[in-house]
Amino acid sequence: MPISVGSTPSFPTLPAANASQNSGRNQTTVELENSSQDIANAITEHSKPLDRHTAPFPNNIVIIEMENFAKTLDNVIAEESRNAPIHAENMIQTTTLLMNGETESVDHTVIQIEDMSLFHGSMNQQEPSIALQRAQTIVDSLGEMLGKLGRNEFEGDLGRLASNLTISGLRTGLIVGTLTTIRQLIGFALEKCLQSNAASPLTRNVIGGVSLMIGPAMNIIGAIRDECNGTANTQTRLSRMLTLGLVLAAVVLALVTPGALGALASFGPQMGLFTLARDLTQVFVPFNDNAQTNLPGTAANAGLYGALQFLLGTIMDNTAPNSGAGYAMSAGSEPSTADGGFAAQLMNWMHTFVNSNTTPETRAAEILESLAPVLGHDILRGVYNAGVEITSDVAGGEMMHRFQSERAPEGFRITFAPRIPSASQVADQFLTTSAMRTSFGGAIMAAAISAGTYFGSLGLSPSAVNHAVNAIVAAVAIAGLPGFFYAHQVNRPMDNTAM
Repeated sequence: MPISVGSTPSFPTLPAANASQNSGRNQTTVELENSSQDIANAITEHSKPLDRHTAPFPNNIVIIEMENFAKTLDNVIAEESRNAPIHAENMIQTTTLLMNGETESVDHTVIQIEDMSLFHGSMNQQEPSIALQRAQTIVDSLGEMLGKLGRNEFEGDLGRLASNLTISGLRTGLIVGTLTTIRQLIGFALEKCLQSNAASPLTRNVIGGVSLMIGPAMNIIGAIRDECNGTANTQTRLSRMLTLGLVLAAVVLALVTPGALGALASFGPQMGLFTLARDLTQVFVPFNDNAQTNLPGTAANAGLYGALQFLLGTIMDNTAPNSGAGYAMSAGSEPSTADGGFAAQLMNWMHTFVNSNTTPETRAAEILESLAPVLGHDILRGVYNAGVEITSDVAGGEMMHRFQSERAPEGFRITFAPRIPSASQVADQFLTTSAMRTSFGGAIMAAAISAGTYFGSLGLSPSAVNHAVNAIVAAVAIAGLPGFFYAHQVNRPMDNTAM
């Protein structure tokens, strides 16, 4: 019969101390063939004299009967163990010692059993509660699902889209949303500082001009590096020239528009710090995808990005106007102009900056008394900007993948892996990606300031001026995005795959 250590009622139960010491150990069974009948016969034989007694047994008779039973049991175990394997014999000896209370001389390694399936349903097995089992199953399932989500391993289109959105949201969304909020606060503080210290027009023009030159300077250095490394090609050269020409055109436009360059004294550094901080962060968590740059996909991406920029500007003008340098420019003016969006803020500042007859000390006192950031609007702009960038990553990548000559059978997929970048990877990030992004942002900002100043001088309503400015921003975004894409299509040596 099967003998389970400390489980069958045919044997005395283990002492409580021994049971507690061995409760955490595995159990096993030993098959003793033909032993059940012998034990049954022994029990019957020794129980027959007891059945004939009607009076209580004397203690000596009980002791004698139990000793006879124990001897019979020992004989059965000895007989069965002669032909048993060595591990079964060791198990029998261990069981006997435990039953005799000799726990110190027991070799506990004998009862360490790997196959626990032998004990499923055992009365002595301590099963966890059903609620705990279900909770563990749910946790395991969620962990597996989140792992597949982060690695973008789902096979279906819905799972793939969820992975793309999750990865882009965790990487681009968090970085862009946070840095946009910080950008707006920096622009606000910078403009407040300039006005509080009554900065002269020359000072403002110099600051605005220098801020616009950061991107082109990085672009030129990056182009020289590409030529020295032998990675430059026709695409990269044209892309860098296109971006450089776009920025220079925006600078000229700001120079010929009265007051525009002075307004860039706070808007320019605000944008430059944002782009540099973004690339400094993203160099540690680069994106990888299986989309290949192509002309139809680039055109579609440019159109999408331009439309998103127009929509972004419109939403921010209507729901979060009191943010950044623009809000600081209109501080101290009437509430109606402060809530009129970018155009009203800019025109109010131009009117005050050009025509004010108050002393610098008076103006500074008024500004310091009235200025306070509206953090809610800053955060809203961060959320909006993050949403636009996530949409551009996912929807733009899908379009780029769809238009490429050979599509990946698994569909468009985004992955990212944190890293400690090498010097070459840092140089690539700042002299290519950041150079393009900073130039791009400076061009957009200069075009927006110049357009807002010009159209505002025509006597148009703030709403009409805002739409015109947003349309100009969208046009610059469409013109500049191809250069951003193709600047990365460098010739890579066979032993250098870093990007």
